[in-house]
Amino acid sequence: MNTDLDVLVFATRLVDELGETAIRMSRVRLVELTAANHTRAAAFWREVMRTSERLLNERSVRRVASGLSSPAIAAGQPSVSQSVAYVPRPIP
Repeated sequence: MNTDLDVLVFATRLVDELGETAIRMSRVRLVELTAANHTRAAAFWREVMRTSERLLNERSVRRVASGLSSPAIAAGQPSVSQSVAYVPRPIP
């Protein structure tokens, strides 16, 4: 497996910030660049998309293997309504 370091860093950052949306975003960018005939940029985004998919698959396997499914994680989280206070603000 020979993954370019730039691709790996970029894909890791996307997955950290966007989660599964990272794959959709990189696919859209790939289609845009392919349509514009930017072959080098399209190749970069193709690799970002594949690496993002691989990173997400690895994370889901680790989560399932450790027994931390999303309902178990959600049960340990405080609800949003308890931690966020609503402050009414007048409309200027």
